[in-house]
Amino acid sequence: MLNHSAALAEVTACLQAAKPDAPLGVMVLRAQRVREIELALGYAAGEALGHAMQAALETAVRPGDRVVRIGEHDFLVLLPALRGRAHAALGAAKFVRALQQPLDFGSQRAQASVVAGIAIAPEDGEDAELLCRRADRACDDALDGVERHAFWKAPPVPLDTLHDDLRAAIADNQLVVHLQPIAALPDRRIHSFEALSRWTHPRLGNVPPDVFIDVAERGGMIGELTRWNVNVALRHLATLRRAGQATRIAVNLSVEALQLPGFVDQVLDLLRLWDVPGNALVFEITESALMRDIVRCSHLLGQLRDGGVRIAIDDFGTGYSSLAYLRRLPIDKLKIDRSFVRDMVEDVRARRIVATMIELAHDLDLTVVAEGIEDEATLTLLHEARCDFVQGYLIGRPAPADDVVRDAVERSGLPNQLPQDLPALR
Repeated sequence: MLNHSAALAEVTACLQAAKPDAPLGVMVLRAQRVREIELALGYAAGEALGHAMQAALETAVRPGDRVVRIGEHDFLVLLPALRGRAHAALGAAKFVRALQQPLDFGSQRAQASVVAGIAIAPEDGEDAELLCRRADRACDDALDGVERHAFWKAPPVPLDTLHDDLRAAIADNQLVVHLQPIAALPDRRIHSFEALSRWTHPRLGNVPPDVFIDVAERGGMIGELTRWNVNVALRHLATLRRAGQATRIAVNLSVEALQLPGFVDQVLDLLRLWDVPGNALVFEITESALMRDIVRCSHLLGQLRDGGVRIAIDDFGTGYSSLAYLRRLPIDKLKIDRSFVRDMVEDVRARRIVATMIELAHDLDLTVVAEGIEDEATLTLLHEARCDFVQGYLIGRPAPADDVVRDAVERSGLPNQLPQDLPALR
């Protein structure tokens, strides 16, 4: 197995030999679910599977293509003299099919799940390491695609340049929190808020949340970002509660942050610091993320719930959680994804699906929040279906938390005596 330095040398040599009218394709093939194969058949089977995959791949490539093994079950394929992106896509589809066929090794047989990420030189870059990293990143997009391969796509802002800026922004409190109201039915009383991080970059302007969250996850900062968000959200919540609003606040939680050592204790410490009861904080975690490591996540969520924290499954209906897991998970609430809610008025099947979700949740003693409410007709249908809470532009758009809290304090007539400086997080 070659190391990364040798692999980069191979890419550099191909780049130097490439002709302007014949682009070079750099493809990363990454195997999934290998651990399950090793647990079922043994670790030796996992090693043998890697060799079988390499042999199958070398049989599938064209003469002149180069196969480099860069991991136990990961491969780099260099495709010189391409006729274009469609040519590279054909090759990727062929290689994925070859590696996903049942592979024989010794007396055993196994079938791996494979994704392929592709970068094209020179349009996606002319540096060997950059091309490899971009092909590797494209594998993440391929995970959700039917074809199991994807080309690297330039993000709306340059992710590679944002890591240091984001780390500094978190450390210096340069991000802000917006609050979006969640109302109870039928009276539309504001029951809680969802805390949403926002970042205005000094040069690039507003950076979309999905972009800087992706930067945080890839750069190992998602724990810092989540702790910052929880800290600021609880500060605002403490002020709201002092102003007489017995409200709750919801914070999005990633699996990566949840599984960081000490995260649960840090959350409980922050609740004590701001003198907020645990049941006033709600963590929202998507069902697709939760199912990646259901056993460990359930244990950690259970620890949070033991501290009073409420747990909600976000974007419910878009993932693949089973009813058996749903019954056993330490959760309190389901948030129905907007993709179901937005079609309720025009689509009777969408109405029936949402009504069934609500009935299921109530049968499991869970409350329900419907997201993406933008018109009165949808709100009426949700009320008829006995939905508990609603969130969306009809109820209120996200607004700067400072403005929301200031209005609440002014209406209460009470002075805001809480410190505005955030304590350092460790």
